Amino acid sequence: MRLPRPPSLRFAPFLDDLKGYGLPSLRSDLFAGFSVALMTIPQSIAYALLAGLPPTAGLFSAVFGTIFSAIFSSSRQLVAGPSTGTAILLQTSIAGILYTYFPNVVGEARDALVLHLLLQFVILMGLIQLGSSFFNVAKVLQFVSRPVILGYFAGITVAIGVTQAFSLTGVESPGGDRTILYQGWYFISHLPQVQFWTFLVGIVSFSCLFFLRKIVKNWPNALLMLIGSSLLAKGLSFFGVSSIKTLSFFQLPLEPFPLIQLPLLDLDLLPKIFPAALALSFLAILEVFSVSRAFAAKNGYSVSANQDVFALGVSNVILAFVSGAMPTSGSPSRTSLNVRLQAKTRFAAISSGFITALGVLFCWPLVQQVPLTALSALLIASMHTLTDWNEIKFSIRATQADAWVFFLTFSSCLIFSLDVAFFIGIIISIGNYLKQSSTPHLVEYAFNTKGRLVSVGLQDDTHRKVRVIGIGGDLYFATADVFQAALEAVVRDRNVQAIVLRLNNVYHMDASMCLAILYLCELLESTGRHLVISGLTEEVWHVFHRTGMVKKIGLDNLYFTDESNPQFSTWKACLRAQELIHPNC
Repeated sequence: MRLPRPPSLRFAPFLDDLKGYGLPSLRSDLFAGFSVALMTIPQSIAYALLAGLPPTAGLFSAVFGTIFSAIFSSSRQLVAGPSTGTAILLQTSIAGILYTYFPNVVGEARDALVLHLLLQFVILMGLIQLGSSFFNVAKVLQFVSRPVILGYFAGITVAIGVTQAFSLTGVESPGGDRTILYQGWYFISHLPQVQFWTFLVGIVSFSCLFFLRKIVKNWPNALLMLIGSSLLAKGLSFFGVSSIKTLSFFQLPLEPFPLIQLPLLDLDLLPKIFPAALALSFLAILEVFSVSRAFAAKNGYSVSANQDVFALGVSNVILAFVSGAMPTSGSPSRTSLNVRLQAKTRFAAISSGFITALGVLFCWPLVQQVPLTALSALLIASMHTLTDWNEIKFSIRATQADAWVFFLTFSSCLIFSLDVAFFIGIIISIGNYLKQSSTPHLVEYAFNTKGRLVSVGLQDDTHRKVRVIGIGGDLYFATADVFQAALEAVVRDRNVQAIVLRLNNVYHMDASMCLAILYLCELLESTGRHLVISGLTEEVWHVFHRTGMVKKIGLDNLYFTDESNPQFSTWKACLRAQELIHPNC
């Protein structure tokens, strides 16, 4: 059975939601969109802070990224925009480039360079994601195992906790391109520098958020917490406490209107930022995959991975036209709220984008009074959403290889920069897959007294003249040497006059494996013995035909598989082997 081809990209999937759309659905979508917008505003500001960018960077992404992702996505409930994972990776990537290539740039020039780098990241991410959707390149991410993803997000969780500890307590950050281990040790060694009032507001904010989440789950808890912490910081300022930093520290514009620009790739910066942009692109794709598929499965509809990657690419290309906007990704918390409030269609996410824009426009002066320590408390309180401890325990207990993959990926996040750690995780995952798939499954068979094919084991001292060797798994270059060594051991038995190679359920074979089979055939022929192949599938037959192996082995020595009776071709191949051994019988 052939698997269905992936569906082609659609440029107007939102038209499906217009069919039968009525007032009840509109009411549900508007209510869900309003509630999601109330959550989006404080989250977007916090993610911008996490990325080391002005608050407007997260807000622009929350408006435009959410709207355009919803328009082109295959998911009816996905809410996109800024996310924790992409924010922390973006921050470390930009910091690494500044530290490595522009260490002497400071002040306003540095701020302008950060925005220029941000533009390059966003446009590159958009182009990479659009290319991935058209050429199905994102399919390579299916080789990234779940332990790698869990290990990486566990590392991100620790990174958020360490980096936000500085803003929460008022301790000055070391700055530069520092590893998570270094920052953690630096924070511990500078604990005496904790600012009491800043830490107090942070702890009160964290406690308030925890309390609100316990008693009112569907309320805009983060927004209420930020309002309360802003009032607390303002009240303390009347008593002479001026050490509590607020968002006004960033010298925000008077009005939060986006500046439209023409995005141009800086070819000089391209080789410097491309590896990190690739990591960011794939991380955003992984986040969208996990979010859209999880909620689609729970609500009984299907999604197209390529369509969602296309929506992500379109959103990021559009965001490149907005000066100082963060890239967009999938948001599990906002999507979860959208689903919990029974949003009917993608218009809930679209409306949340417009409501977010209106809310920021009318409340901008109040936004500037939010304490940085309260935003850090919000990020620390959201860390648990990135890590699924049950899945981590499951993966660690599953196999020793899974446990090693998880811990190596997690350790890489602490020791190296996060973009390097991301690729290390992918390399570990693909390497583990290649290691497991490079060992073919070899089994020797024989017909019993009832005429049925049974396994007897390659190591049995049978001394049969006709040996039936079954091979399974992916037959490609990595398996060729193992296959050749195992069959040479069989050939060394001088009692063997013919080998029947059973290839049932083998659908893929490359040149290296074909050459290994030809070598086996030549080795047998050189000593007056024979090779017969049974269980040929249509795919393997075409490979044999194109490479000339049919002529070399002989058409009479090749037998197609019969799916209704898988043992029949092997039985005929054994009869053929007997004929070759005893031609006059």
